[in-house]
Amino acid sequence: MSAPISSAAEPIPRYWLYGEPPAVPELRFVHVETIPERMRLHNWEVQPHRHDGLSHALLVTGGGGRLTADGTEGWFRAPAFVAVPAQVVHGFRFDPGTDGFVLTMSEGFLAGVLAAAHEEELRAALALPLAHELEAGSAEAVALTAAFADIRREFRAHHVGRASAIAAHVTLMLVAAARLAARLAAARRLAESGRAGQGPSPDVRLLARLRPMIDERFREHWPVERYADALGVTPGRLNAACRRVTGLSTLQLVHARLMLEARRSLIYTSHGMAEIGYALGFEDPAYFSRFFTKREGRSPLAFRQEQGRQDRGRGEPGAGPSLDGNDLDRGGAASPQ
Repeated sequence: MSAPISSAAEPIPRYWLYGEPPAVPELRFVHVETIPERMRLHNWEVQPHRHDGLSHALLVTGGGGRLTADGTEGWFRAPAFVAVPAQVVHGFRFDPGTDGFVLTMSEGFLAGVLAAAHEEELRAALALPLAHELEAGSAEAVALTAAFADIRREFRAHHVGRASAIAAHVTLMLVAAARLAARLAAARRLAESGRAGQGPSPDVRLLARLRPMIDERFREHWPVERYADALGVTPGRLNAACRRVTGLSTLQLVHARLMLEARRSLIYTSHGMAEIGYALGFEDPAYFSRFFTKREGRSPLAFRQEQGRQDRGRGEPGAGPSLDGNDLDRGGAASPQ
C-alpha cells in the first residue's frame, strides 16, 4: 500500500532531529534515546520529513506502528528493526506506549565506522528503508537487542573509551542488520516477490547502488552522465530518482559528499587549504575555496578557525567535535531535541 508523502505546494520539511530546524550535522554525531522520550512530545506521530546527513536505526521492543518511506507504508509489531537512510523522506505513526530505541548517526560517523570495519557488506545494513518484524529469541533479535542496549549504556555513562566503545557496538549492530538485510534479500529472490508494493521502490534501489559509487568516485568529479552510464540508466532517470527519494539532484548528492570530506579534513587534519583541495580533486585551490564557501557560507579557513574555538570551549584542544554533537550533560541526560 502506498500513499503520497507531500504535495508539490508543500516542501518536504528538513530537520536536524525531529522537530528541530535544519543544521549541519557534526561529523562524529551519534545520538540514542528511547522511542517514548521523543514520541510523547509529538503525540506518537512523526510527519513526513527528511534529514540531511543523518540516518536512523530503531529497535522496537514493545508496541508497534507504521513507517512511511519513499511513498510506501510498512507496518511492524515488536520486536522489530527499522532502518531509515539519510535524506530519505520518512514518517512514523507509533501505537501509544510503544517502546524501544532510536539511534541517529551522521554520515561522517557511519563513514568512519564502515571504513574501520573494511567490509563492504555492512553498507547494506542502512542502505534501504526497512521495517522488519523479528522472531523473538532469534539470533538477529538477540544480537540487535544487545547492541542497542550496549550503545545506550555507553552513551549515557561517559566512561573512559566511550567513543571507541560506542563505535564498536554500532559496528556489531551493523553486522546484525546487514545479516538481516542479506537474509531478507535472499528470501525475496527465492520467492521472486517482484509485486508492486513489496519491498523498496526502484528509485530507492537505484539510490542504494549510487551511494557507494559516489563514496568511491567523488574525488574524481565524475559528471552525472558517467554515474548514470555506470548504473545503466539515463541521466534524467537518475536525477528523477534522486529528487524523488532525497529532494536533491545527483550533482547535489556528489557535492554533499565532497563537503563532508572537506569538513572532515579541515577538522581532523592540519593540511593546508591547497593540499585539501588537491586531495579532493580540485585542480585550482581558489576554486576549492569558492566551492566550499558557496555551500558552507564561510571560507575553509573560517570554518577551521570556528571549529578550533568550539574545541577550546569544550576544553578539548584539537579533539574535534564531541561524539554526541550536543554537549550532553555529565549526568547522562539526553540533549534537548
